Amino acid sequence: MVTALVDRYCRSSPNLIGGLPVRNFSNGTLIASSEGTMQLGGDFIRELNSSRGGEISHACMPGCMIECSNVYVDEKGEEMVSPMEYETLGLMGSNCGLTHPDQVARVNAVANDLGIDTIEAGATLAVLIDAGLGEFGDEAFMHRVLEDIREGNERGRIFAQGTARVGEHYGVSRVPVIKKQGISAYDPRVIEVTGISMMVTAQGADHTAGNLPVFECDGKSTAELVEASLGMQVMCAAVDSIGLCIFGRSVTNVSYDLMVTAMNDVHGTELEPAFMDELGKEALRMEWEFNKQAGFTEEDDELPAFFFDEPLAPTNKTARHRSVDVNASLRELMG
Repeated sequence: MVTALVDRYCRSSPNLIGGLPVRNFSNGTLIASSEGTMQLGGDFIRELNSSRGGEISHACMPGCMIECSNVYVDEKGEEMVSPMEYETLGLMGSNCGLTHPDQVARVNAVANDLGIDTIEAGATLAVLIDAGLGEFGDEAFMHRVLEDIREGNERGRIFAQGTARVGEHYGVSRVPVIKKQGISAYDPRVIEVTGISMMVTAQGADHTAGNLPVFECDGKSTAELVEASLGMQVMCAAVDSIGLCIFGRSVTNVSYDLMVTAMNDVHGTELEPAFMDELGKEALRMEWEFNKQAGFTEEDDELPAFFFDEPLAPTNKTARHRSVDVNASLRELMG
């Protein structure tokens, strides 16, 4: 089953279907299949890292059997960064015009040392480039920005405020944020269910709250895609509430009976598998109520205007799901 899921994802990867963030979400494909090797892709990185002696499968904590992490090394076999993740490859890589994993590993390591999120950092860097402060593909520029943040100088204090405030400061029109959080590496014009999840998640732009990148969206209505998004959000909220690893959900999401039985054995409870759905929905309602009391409204769930106005090459798709319609469908489904 896991092999089938991996194969399905690889055939539907964001770069292949045109939903990868490239040069500040201005394109959906970095390298077309007819143009050569996609060096930021998993196949290339696996072979390169393996040939250098790196760990292509690595447990981030003792006892993990999935080992989805890795240790990426340089030509001498010395560690550059651990792990090299998709979100970083997308946001600090293709979104900033980088094309080789060594480039991403170097800026990734600096971001890790600073303790800053690579999604937000990559989104911010691309907006700065769109503002004319640098050029796409200029790794040295990215290092200068990160060094300014480290020093805390005048520019660094602006840069450290994140994508939304940097975009506002420099008057950039293409600022990929929801609730002032940088959008993750799935363009919502193409990967629509994940886009809907990012719209309504309480934190804003959080793909981990309901990621479904392989769902067929063409020809489906907003209501149908909201239903798919909500199903994934409920699953994610439930396992997050229990404290299970996000990368175990390909197993846990389809094994509610196993998880509930394990909890019953440990705690002496008599929970039914339906408990998982109830738990997930309760968590979502609490999150939405917290946001409501904090002053957030449905308007804060809207995608930035450029997603609706700018067709994304090579598919030429634009966003088609408005916050008012998404929320109406959510209310109907949640009762």
